[in-house]
Amino acid sequence: MNNFSILKDLAKKLDEEVVILVSDLDNIPKDSIERDLINEGINYKIEVKSSLDEGIEFVKSYSPDLLVLTKEKIDPLEHIFHHTYCEKILEEFESTNILALQEDTDTLKNGLIYVSKDHSTVDFIKSSKYFADRVLENYKFIYSFYEDFYEKRLVKTHTEGEAKQIIAEMFREHVDTVRSLIAKAVGEEKTELLVIKGDPKKEIPYYARKNNYDLLIFNRGVEDINSFIENSETSIGIFLDQTK
Repeated sequence: MNNFSILKDLAKKLDEEVVILVSDLDNIPKDSIERDLINEGINYKIEVKSSLDEGIEFVKSYSPDLLVLTKEKIDPLEHIFHHTYCEKILEEFESTNILALQEDTDTLKNGLIYVSKDHSTVDFIKSSKYFADRVLENYKFIYSFYEDFYEKRLVKTHTEGEAKQIIAEMFREHVDTVRSLIAKAVGEEKTELLVIKGDPKKEIPYYARKNNYDLLIFNRGVEDINSFIENSETSIGIFLDQTK
């Protein structure tokens, strides 16, 4: 229920119908929820399903534009042996835009959109920007150059000086490629790109948490997506690579 205020905000800003899927009406304040939705002029339905499997089948048949989930907090050690309810749901919906909200958050204001040089698409950037423009107060694009990955390979066949020169050239080329990809998606509009270094699946989630971003958005086709999800300690948006 901590995420309910975000759900209402999304419905109004995106001007969409909300379907609230629950397993047991006894565990939610149904009257209060309906009163809030009606008072704020939100078009809604409440669906009650008796099991997780039944709920999953309903979502698949409904085919929502955006599936909103609560992302449970879990101890890192426990996470090694146990996947969360949210992660189990994510595995079922690889062709759906998903917003997984950190369970203790009630607002989305500041966001990061991760753009991968090799795995992000123009359609992904367009759809994530469309969402961010309507939902967030501030957002930035971000890219991480995995310098150590290239350095460990180059030092095997090049001198240290040659390796550093090649890596510097690669860095410029990779950043230019990402900027070009973003430019194709947003046109002439000037956008800010944050550039950091390190393994993206570790450094991007860490940067988001360290700098108090509410939401990290990345695309379904990003490399090692499960690690991105597990490493993220903020709310996450997983958007399709192609416009739905």
